[in-house]
Amino acid sequence: MVATFCGGVFCSPFFRRVLFMKRRNVHGFTLVELLVVIAIIGVLVGLLLPAVQAAREAARRMSCGNNIRQVGLAFLNYESAYKKFPPGHGGPAPGGTGQDQNVGVGRVGVNRWSGTLMALPYMEQQQLYTQLFTLPYRHPTNGTQITGWLYPWDMGPNGNYLPWRTQVPGLRCPSDPGKMNPDANWGDDGQARTNYTMCYGDTTENNHIASHPAANRGMFQGRYQRRMAEATDGLAYTAILGEVGTTPSQNLGWGAGKFRIQGGMMVNVGGMNTGTGVLACRNLAQGDRYIGGTPGGHWRGMRWGDGHPSFSGFTTILPPNRASCNAGGGDWDWGIFSASSYHGAGAHVCFGDNNVRFIPNSVDAGDAGRDPPLGQDGLRSNLPSPYGAWGAMGTRDAGDLWDAASIE
Repeated sequence: MVATFCGGVFCSPFFRRVLFMKRRNVHGFTLVELLVVIAIIGVLVGLLLPAVQAAREAARRMSCGNNIRQVGLAFLNYESAYKKFPPGHGGPAPGGTGQDQNVGVGRVGVNRWSGTLMALPYMEQQQLYTQLFTLPYRHPTNGTQITGWLYPWDMGPNGNYLPWRTQVPGLRCPSDPGKMNPDANWGDDGQARTNYTMCYGDTTENNHIASHPAANRGMFQGRYQRRMAEATDGLAYTAILGEVGTTPSQNLGWGAGKFRIQGGMMVNVGGMNTGTGVLACRNLAQGDRYIGGTPGGHWRGMRWGDGHPSFSGFTTILPPNRASCNAGGGDWDWGIFSASSYHGAGAHVCFGDNNVRFIPNSVDAGDAGRDPPLGQDGLRSNLPSPYGAWGAMGTRDAGDLWDAASIE
């Protein structure tokens, strides 16, 4: 029968051997052998996974550092155009229709619009900038019209003011898991975020408002613009921007051990114009959680357009990834606004020469028990910062320089 169909390749010796070869008995894996293989694979995965995760975080951290450098470059380009840095916050009067108080030197006014917002044209965000400074504002799809300037927390009727909900990609660190809730039409959860904030120096009392410019030793303050020449310590030694982490969710809980330093802020912390108060703030947190005090809100970085330091500022008093505390009962007062991140070991800082450094949690931060550097009646003191190299980074003209060895 085989001969009947024999022809061509099918008559070859090889095919005959294959056709008539006897089947071998093939044994499968035993259960023990299978379990051993699975165990070996599990061990290998366990060994490799941390390395993979570390490599991914290293890439995210590098991207984060590049982002803050680009934002810093935008601030420097703003300064080049106006001969002053943008204010910590300002902008046209809420509810009104008039323009800024001093258009000639940027966007200075009585609002709380962030200096970051004012630097948008230098981040390739001219369209968003134009929306913000054009009245009346018209919603692009439903026709809702807004005829007056808004506060940075006012999202308009039914959340229809889209600029506050527009996420600028370059303002976000890829290591930060927090995301805006697109379904929220009110409150901080429905607003776009920022991870890069302005430096408000190493002081506390009245460090946030224009009526006390002498009480702030950083490069930024509300409704006040500083010139590059004011950084007599040297631009390479003067911080302009620092990183903050935002809350991953508004639903993490508010109890002790749940409220995170990334995004979270304590309120009604008294005495922070003294070393005793600074220590009291520091002791409210352990690791990345608060362990005492009164939680205020998830404010840090939660409103990209709000220039108040509760949202868009940092101080160089407590080192990175420590507590943030407001002297009042809400987000409007002075206090300690700490840098933070999800990198674990520190946070990025951009200096006036556009150099970015990763500042470790272990940075020399001096003595937190010493009083903040305020002179009589809240006037600015030119004394070196009591908060070590970290404090010196936040001052523009105190004459206290630091070296790279102090941040290793």
